[in-house]
Amino acid sequence: MTEQQKDTEQQILKAARKVFIEKGLDGARMQEIADEAGINKALLHYYFRSKYKLFEMIFQEELGKFFPKMVTLMSSGDISLEDKIRAFVSNYISIFISNPFLPSFIIKEVHRDPDNLKSFFVKSGLDLNMIRLVITNLAKQLNMSFEETRHFMINMISLCIFPFAGRPLIEKILFSEDKSEYNKFLEERKTVVADYIISTLKINSK
Repeated sequence: MTEQQKDTEQQILKAARKVFIEKGLDGARMQEIADEAGINKALLHYYFRSKYKLFEMIFQEELGKFFPKMVTLMSSGDISLEDKIRAFVSNYISIFISNPFLPSFIIKEVHRDPDNLKSFFVKSGLDLNMIRLVITNLAKQLNMSFEETRHFMINMISLCIFPFAGRPLIEKILFSEDKSEYNKFLEERKTVVADYIISTLKINSK
């Protein structure tokens, strides 16, 4: 691929991300993406056959920044438990703030085609063979069993993702549809969630 082709591809991905943020995956149209990228639709199809191929590329790119780094972080024995929790929570929430179309896609795919979603995660850099090792190493730091640590991980992930999954309703009921205020709330979650998890661990250790 030439430098010009690489530049065009990145231009398309940038445009697609903007349209996905505004319209969501289902609402986005290839013509809108082509217009945003400043190219014709035929050229867009030359690079990406469908918006799902575009979405997959963005999905892999974004989660590819997260999974390898977090697996290394969470399995390390040289990083304190508090630092692990704060880094995990902050990075997890940041991905969804930057890509608000991802949570609804993930939830929909969980029910529609979990095997397809699993393949998306794997292509994004999630090493399934490492997950058990991560939980095992984390269990030692937590002084918990493997099963208890698995619950711990799911609890932490749930606290991070629910405000995104439930955003349409939460924003209407608790924030009077003030998007700016809700975005501020999401940023605050990085600290609030981490503090809550850490304080819970300290209470349980007494």
